[in-house]
Amino acid sequence: MFIAFLNIIRWKELLYFIFLLFLFKFCFLYGCGFKTTLSFLDLSILSLSTTFIIGTGYLTNYYKRKQGKKNVFPLDKIKTSVIFFSISGISLGVLLSFKINKPYYSFIFLCCLIATLIYANNTKKKTFLNSIGRAFLKPFIILVVLWFDSPMNLNTSQWDLFFKLQSIAIVYVIISFLSNFYREIIIDINKINYDYVRKNTTLPVILGRNRAKSTALIIVVTVSIIILYFSITYIKNKILLLAIFFLGTVPELFIIYLLMNASSSNNYKFIYRVSNIAYLLAIFS
Repeated sequence: MFIAFLNIIRWKELLYFIFLLFLFKFCFLYGCGFKTTLSFLDLSILSLSTTFIIGTGYLTNYYKRKQGKKNVFPLDKIKTSVIFFSISGISLGVLLSFKINKPYYSFIFLCCLIATLIYANNTKKKTFLNSIGRAFLKPFIILVVLWFDSPMNLNTSQWDLFFKLQSIAIVYVIISFLSNFYREIIIDINKINYDYVRKNTTLPVILGRNRAKSTALIIVVTVSIIILYFSITYIKNKILLLAIFFLGTVPELFIIYLLMNASSSNNYKFIYRVSNIAYLLAIFS
């Protein structure tokens, strides 16, 4: 039963969010020599608060979808878990806000929780808009870090560097969103027959399998062009340029090749697994 609960809250995604928060802070901000607002303890509190709020959304959505149906986890315990996750997420958010002397940040956590509950309560069926929302969730974590963990006491040269880092972060958010979106499309193409039966309005259901495949292909090509252009334009270090090319661009080119030749369910399952590896490699690049 515990394993079932972990699957409901999508524990792998939650761990990924926490990993991304710490990676961005210690490799992106600390790596450039910035002294930032949040300590290690503060970032841990932020991570837990964010995790509880996102988990609240997953639990609420499960509760709404499974009412009157056979369940792998008792709904009364799900309801109790929603209350616990909500209170924990808000409490940790308020604690962090007062700890860093910005009590008004408490409203950010409250608004995020309310938005999460509204979204989860109104998404009983999978839709095209749901896919967009899920695609944006992961890059949104980067924006959370920039909001809460901005560098302090910057001189002129550091401000210039931080401005460039913000530009890189925005490019990453765009690339991450597009990458997650085409991965959602690939999943939906593979499940198109199930979605037809369930009357889910996913992109493949709306456009058809071939047009959805073409849309995913266009997005992957766009991502590849953005990565290649950004690397050539802004990266002067040849070793770093090669790392980004081999870890960022080459996997995307391989996915383009696979998509162009995909025709069966097994093909799309393989493409999705490859895209997961490509996404991980892009983060480390």
